Amino acid sequence: MRRQRGFTIIELLVGTAVTFVTVLAVSAAFLGYTQSFYTQAGIRGGQASLRQTHQMVVRNLRMAGYGIEPYLAFDFPADWYDNAATNRSDRLVFRMRDPAFNAVASNIIKGTTTINLAKGLPASLRRGQIIQLVCPGALEWTYARLSAPAAKGDLMLQIGSGTDIFPNVKDFTNVNNFEPSCFNTASGGLSIHVFKIDVYDYSIQLIDDDGIPGTPGRPYLFRRHGLEEKDANAFGEPVAEDIEAMRVTFVRADGTTLTPIPTLPAPDPPYSIPLDANNPANIRAVRVALVARTSTRDSGISPGFMNRIPAFAGRPEILNAPYGFRRILSEMTVQVRNMRSSEMPIPVYSLDSTTVNACKGVLPSDDFNCAGG
Repeated sequence: MRRQRGFTIIELLVGTAVTFVTVLAVSAAFLGYTQSFYTQAGIRGGQASLRQTHQMVVRNLRMAGYGIEPYLAFDFPADWYDNAATNRSDRLVFRMRDPAFNAVASNIIKGTTTINLAKGLPASLRRGQIIQLVCPGALEWTYARLSAPAAKGDLMLQIGSGTDIFPNVKDFTNVNNFEPSCFNTASGGLSIHVFKIDVYDYSIQLIDDDGIPGTPGRPYLFRRHGLEEKDANAFGEPVAEDIEAMRVTFVRADGTTLTPIPTLPAPDPPYSIPLDANNPANIRAVRVALVARTSTRDSGISPGFMNRIPAFAGRPEILNAPYGFRRILSEMTVQVRNMRSSEMPIPVYSLDSTTVNACKGVLPSDDFNCAGG
């Protein structure tokens, strides 16, 4: 009779050890793969945010100065940060005329606080909106700011009084102040154009989006529209997440950097070439550098390495942020061709496809603007 045998204790121990080592190796490989997957996903998220942000800023920046005097194209608020040695800023503010908006005003009375429109407003406007009033042939023009919102189709705009700063330096609501020649006079059938001036005010802010006190905030790129907000401390609207730093460098036509001095007097006439090299009207290109962080933390990198960020951040709360994020740097140079404008553009085409000869070089009957000027 054959004796049946089982596994010996040594065989069981060896088998258990082999199984344990195998499971341990598979688990380590799985955890490594998972960490690598999340790390790469975070990097891709940061790269996508950085790429989309740069495309957005560059696309808008190319239009800076369109339809307005070059020295008014860029703004430098009180908290604008600049350094003469590196010519850097962590805030970018510029203006442009909206090429898709055009209203027509009837005769404007000097000293009035209202503007009567010959046709209904093509789009609604918010309180604080800057508008540009251009006489026929762009012989003269001025600016104003709305003191009340206006709805689409309205035939009247409410204008605020002078503030001694742009846009109400030449305040036509004051009977003793500036008045374009086409005001109070018959225009001979030609229109007084009303244009909308858009403001792009980009800044980086840290937001506590998890609602947990003591945890670090998440960086966002915000854009203000230059309109009067209910909350004076509002940042505007978030347009991109995980953008930690921004550096703006202005470049002259000869390639040298320019540190604008906003207090310099404006050139007169406004489209003449300013003599002072640091006048903002001499900006011909803008270098925009952005730093984005990954959308997820990477626990595999040491704290010392993770605290490194390009010195142009200028924000202590970001420089001292906890480690755990990789960072990505991107830089682009944008040529602002509208800064070389020598005359004020006025619309000569139509946006209305039903209008006869629309967009064919014939002065349209609806006074709209086709193709931006």
